[in-house]
Amino acid sequence: MTADDRAKAMAPGRVSPGEHLRAEIRRLALDQVAVGRAIGVSRQSINNIINGRQPISRAMAKKLGRLTGQNPDYWLRASFSPTADDRFPSGAPPHADRAGVLVNHQIAEAVKRGIIAIEPFEAGRIRAASVDLTLGDVVIAGDKATDRRGATGFVLRAGCGVEASTAERVTLPRDHAGRIGTLHDVGRAGIIVSHAFQIEPGFAGKLQFRLFNAGGTSFRLQAGTPVIGLEIMRLGAVPDDSPVAARRGR
Repeated sequence: MTADDRAKAMAPGRVSPGEHLRAEIRRLALDQVAVGRAIGVSRQSINNIINGRQPISRAMAKKLGRLTGQNPDYWLRASFSPTADDRFPSGAPPHADRAGVLVNHQIAEAVKRGIIAIEPFEAGRIRAASVDLTLGDVVIAGDKATDRRGATGFVLRAGCGVEASTAERVTLPRDHAGRIGTLHDVGRAGIIVSHAFQIEPGFAGKLQFRLFNAGGTSFRLQAGTPVIGLEIMRLGAVPDDSPVAARRGR
């Protein structure tokens, strides 16, 4: 669809994809140069879209989706609401303008709309402000990998630790970050979870962590058992990808 076709298809009171992109750039506190750098295109390409000289292709929709937290099909629309985020007709979007930790209904809506991905996902594992993640199939003790899909699982003895990962694959947009911690029932048994301070914006993959048994008794690890909680936070802006910012983040 050409820019003229899009304009003709637009209902009264709606705005063009370019105008909506301009609003999104404002929301993310970026400029056209920073957006182009973040998604790997020229500033001129962004300017052409904003001013209606260039339609949003499927490839560009994927890039914009990763940057702004929407799925690609969202950016292929012919028009958008000028006053509200019409991805969420039932209410405010899960990533409303203020930054902060997502609560249960925001997590569910963000997963439903493809803003964040947790695969496989079970709505029953959402808590008030986090979501439970389960152990994957394999743990590594020393240099030995052990498959825990059997009936007996793996026994983590007192004073010992193992490397593990989640069964779920998590994908965050570039204006979201995460943190994980031990679930209550696991923590009561003396199991400590070690992980990096933060799950970085734009992360995609299974979460890797270390489990250490600081309790006085052995603890059985079974594949598919909920063991960690994931807290998801919306950031105030998209982080800068410049080399200086990357060095500061080390």
